[in-house]
Amino acid sequence: MKNLLHLKKYLFRYRKNLVYGIACIIFTNIFAVLAPRYIGAAVDLMGESFTMDMILRKTGLYVLFAALSGIFLFLVRQNIIVASRKIEFDLKNDYYAHLQTLSRSFYNNTSTGELISRGTNDLNAVRDFLGPGIMYSINTFFRLFFAVIAMLLISPQLTLFALIPAPLLSYSVYRIGKSMQKKTRSIQESYAGITNLVQENISGIRVIKSYTRENEEIERFRKLNEEYYDKNLSLAKLQAMFFAFLTALLALSLIPVIWMGGINFIEGTMTIGDIAQFVIYVSMLSWPIISIGWVTNIIQKAASAQTRLNEIFNAKPDITDSTATEPPKEQSTSLLSFRNVSFSYPGNETHQVLDGISFDIAKGSKVAIVGATGSGKSTLVNLIPRIYDPLKGSILIGGRDIRTIALSELRSRIGFVPQTNFLFSETIANNINYGNKNEETDMVIEASRIASLYEDVMGFPDKFETMLGEKGINLSGGQKQRTCIARALAWKPEILVLDDALSAVDTSTEATIFKALLEKLPDTALLLISHRISTVKNCDTIIVLKDGVIAESGSHDELLAKNSLYAELYNQQLLEDEISSLN
Repeated sequence: MKNLLHLKKYLFRYRKNLVYGIACIIFTNIFAVLAPRYIGAAVDLMGESFTMDMILRKTGLYVLFAALSGIFLFLVRQNIIVASRKIEFDLKNDYYAHLQTLSRSFYNNTSTGELISRGTNDLNAVRDFLGPGIMYSINTFFRLFFAVIAMLLISPQLTLFALIPAPLLSYSVYRIGKSMQKKTRSIQESYAGITNLVQENISGIRVIKSYTRENEEIERFRKLNEEYYDKNLSLAKLQAMFFAFLTALLALSLIPVIWMGGINFIEGTMTIGDIAQFVIYVSMLSWPIISIGWVTNIIQKAASAQTRLNEIFNAKPDITDSTATEPPKEQSTSLLSFRNVSFSYPGNETHQVLDGISFDIAKGSKVAIVGATGSGKSTLVNLIPRIYDPLKGSILIGGRDIRTIALSELRSRIGFVPQTNFLFSETIANNINYGNKNEETDMVIEASRIASLYEDVMGFPDKFETMLGEKGINLSGGQKQRTCIARALAWKPEILVLDDALSAVDTSTEATIFKALLEKLPDTALLLISHRISTVKNCDTIIVLKDGVIAESGSHDELLAKNSLYAELYNQQLLEDEISSLN
């Protein structure tokens, strides 16, 4: 239950609503407990000489107090339930905002379906606790408090008989509540599994259909859904047994009340009106006592849900802004510098992906990185915007260690196009303009021209207002790549990183894009990863990586003259091109 303490800051934020709600709970219970007194008085009047006016007066007061109780109950819901919705709103915003701060390593180890489940199903369970859970818990306490006082004023002996089931009830709530919590957590985990499967299947529907795996995926879903169904049914049976047990216990508690009340009436210590009041009070306690089980279930669900949510809220980003700041270390013409950088992925520290990498990139220079698959090319460029931090060495931009630059400032200076293209289900214009906070239309057009996308877009019926499907499904592979390049160019970054971002375009378009980059962004430093020699040969410097170290570097002609690793890659690619042309 201590996990629910995370919610105290939200409860404090809406303390006025909660205080007003609690005050209304007190008033609704005061009026609810006072009302039966007039029923008892009306019943006693019927044993004497009475007029209809006297009966109507008593019943009228009963109706008035019952109506006042109902009005305050409405105000209870307007304060506590409304507060729970406001807290749910804040929780969802905080949850989503926190997800935006987490590092890539977190998402590498957590499935999308799990995050969606926690942000929907678990948050709803917490909301139920904050609303009905709190409201009925407080209402049960005051209903029991005021009703028991009213019963004691009528007959302490009869009150004792009415409360005989209380210890058994408390023990039952405790034991069954623990079982409910285990079952609830298991249900929430099953729901997360279903959500993850659905998300994966919808995202990968084209692969599923290509391999005719529809029936197998339907069977996977059926098994998960059956497991989820069985767990929910098991919990429902436990709840049904609990509520049935409580109802039976309350019904049985009326037997000694009526029996002892009858004896007291015969002895003249109680009136029929007193007995009528007492039966009403015992019945009035039925829902609060039964609701103990329901509220217990809500609290158990919320405790399990908040435990899962706290796992997310307690996750910390690996990469954060440093409190340290420093001026440029040196006066240098280098815009970007690697100084003896080494890196290993978390959890696999024994394998160094990069080892002792050092090089400089000047403002406006074009540098290519080539090498075999797994040589560390993508890892190297991921260190520049601090997707990861190096284990050893340092990376400088303008002479400053990037760890002393605020993340927002650092990343605003870098245009990054990763290997995997991602486009939002938005217009082409909004996708290109995504990182451009000024939202200038001219920048969108200019960026699309540099990326050789403009003519393609103008051929669409809605041009730049063309809506893209999920992940840009209605664009070709080359158009997706060029849209992503245009997005990186729209804010005119100081450093442009293209991680194999031209693989889906032909060599002619590739040459056009490269030429436009040189003409339109002469001051932008370009760091290019590519497997095509035709792409990289016009760069100022080519860095060849092998097994995480720089094997050689220089211009295209210089490297060919060395007749080493780069020359081998070049000759191999020439041979592949010749074979391809013959075929």
